Amino acid sequence: MTLLEPRILISPDSDSWACFSADTIEQTIHAVLSCKNVCHMVLTGGRAAERLYKYWADTATLPLKGLRFLFSDERCVPPDHADSNYALVMKTLLVEGVPSGCSIARMEAENPDRKAAAKAYEKLIPEKIDILLLGMGADGHIASLFPGSSALHAEQRSVLPIKGPKLPFERLTITPKVIASAQSIFLLVTGKEKGVVLAEALRTESDFMSLPVRLALSGTWLLDAEAGHQLKG
Repeated sequence: MTLLEPRILISPDSDSWACFSADTIEQTIHAVLSCKNVCHMVLTGGRAAERLYKYWADTATLPLKGLRFLFSDERCVPPDHADSNYALVMKTLLVEGVPSGCSIARMEAENPDRKAAAKAYEKLIPEKIDILLLGMGADGHIASLFPGSSALHAEQRSVLPIKGPKLPFERLTITPKVIASAQSIFLLVTGKEKGVVLAEALRTESDFMSLPVRLALSGTWLLDAEAGHQLKG
């Protein structure tokens, strides 16, 4: 099997990473909106994403009209909880509120019936995602697809409740099926430690059970200088 090779883009320095990444993603958004009225964009959580969202909020360069935001995963906490990805987005990217012509569909992960919450969110995900943003943990997980998770084998379902290895344990996550449906994937990674993980993902066989980030090998990797340096040599 031929190993997929991601498009790897590295910012000139770590300080410019957010601007560099925003510009790259915006080009794809404009391309989608030039062809149709709606762009379905899946958001992620994490520190790198937070930097990106704050940049967009501060600069107002993101074309919000026509965007339909969804989420790759969510912790099973209330929507105003500090660990909520929805709360992160509302406190950064959409701190001024959701403007006319834009929408956001949160995962109602606080629902005690996790299976029902997952099935409800499946109905909101289109057959084809236009843009999928993904962060990555130090263990190589993306969304809430952790190494060894049974959700990595899901073929029919789009969203599943899972239990992760760290707090908050209970979460909802998209499955590889959704990742495979994305027209454009952007992996947001900063820092030396995570750069080492990406280097390993490129060096070895495409075993996504041990490093789920390999599910994003067909995407664009937006790296800062520290992460990108680990891929050289």
